[in-house]
Amino acid sequence: MHGIDVASGVTDLAPALAAIAELEADVVAVQEVDRSLARSDEIDQVQAIAKHLGWQGVFGPALLGSPDASWRAADRDETGGPAYGVGIISRYPIRGWSQRRLPGGGDGQRTKQASPQRPGWDYEPRTALAADLDVEGSRLRVTTTHLSYLPWRAIAQLQVAAGLARAEGGPAVLLGDLNLPRWPVRASLPTWQHAAHGATYPSWGPRATLDQLLVHGGVRVLEAAAGPRGPSDHLPLVATIAL
Repeated sequence: MHGIDVASGVTDLAPALAAIAELEADVVAVQEVDRSLARSDEIDQVQAIAKHLGWQGVFGPALLGSPDASWRAADRDETGGPAYGVGIISRYPIRGWSQRRLPGGGDGQRTKQASPQRPGWDYEPRTALAADLDVEGSRLRVTTTHLSYLPWRAIAQLQVAAGLARAEGGPAVLLGDLNLPRWPVRASLPTWQHAAHGATYPSWGPRATLDQLLVHGGVRVLEAAAGPRGPSDHLPLVATIAL
């Protein structure tokens, strides 16, 4: 699931919680989530969702500070303070997790030139987060990420994220907002199975398949589809897999 546009004025998590409940999922990956930021009522959004569901959750900061103001790239979560990134929330026990900074971006501040409306500029650091789940006695590594909107950078970032997903071997899922069409993803990761599904962006008239899911290590995709519209400007991507 992709984050809610804070410019909409919607910061209450209730719509997101309702959308997650409607999906009846066992594992949820979220992008563009906040921790301790004033714009979202200074809550830890991943932990708030996990607590509401009675599940476990892990947060991977891409940047420390605010994406609307100034930030430092997050090589690791050393402060526990305001941050922005991605998260994984799971009904299954999370036995461990790891994170990897992706190429491009760095310390910086928001400017008019650093926005999706001005392609060619993307100062925002990006990250990949992997959680090792205990799925009824079997280990499954789930990795989520939110790649740059610059395609040449996103492809390089995708390779690093896939490396993290496969770092321990065994069953693996890689998913998130890849900001790429299907064909370069398939070309870049030829040994991964790519879930077939409809467009996810924008949610009010989907035309682009930016949100994607891939599996490796014997995982099979049984079903995948864009889910119902919720509070995000992306439709959720919903998949059923088998180990």
